[in-house]
Amino acid sequence: MANKKQEERAIRDAFQRRFRKFSRLEVAFYGSIIIAAVLMSVGIIYLQSRNLQVKQEITQINSQISDAETDLNNAKQEVNELTRSERVAEIAERAGLSIDNSNLGNIGSNE
Repeated sequence: MANKKQEERAIRDAFQRRFRKFSRLEVAFYGSIIIAAVLMSVGIIYLQSRNLQVKQEITQINSQISDAETDLNNAKQEVNELTRSERVAEIAERAGLSIDNSNLGNIGSNE
């Protein structure tokens, strides 16, 4: 039994020699490094998620711009169809108005 206690004490002494206690300055230094690493990790994760959110918003805005451009092009095409000189002449004739061919070319160029 005494032999077992001596063996345990030898192991404990060897363990203490192998792993010495850290001073307060070392604890503070290593602690600050650990805290900085955790804060940086959280910051990186936050920035990556914010980056993904901004990219998604950009994609949505680009989609809205594309839809608006399509609507604009459709409206321009409809204006061109409605201001064709043949169509204007046909409407004028139905209304009993006289047609001045020199003014028909000016209808679509009032932009």
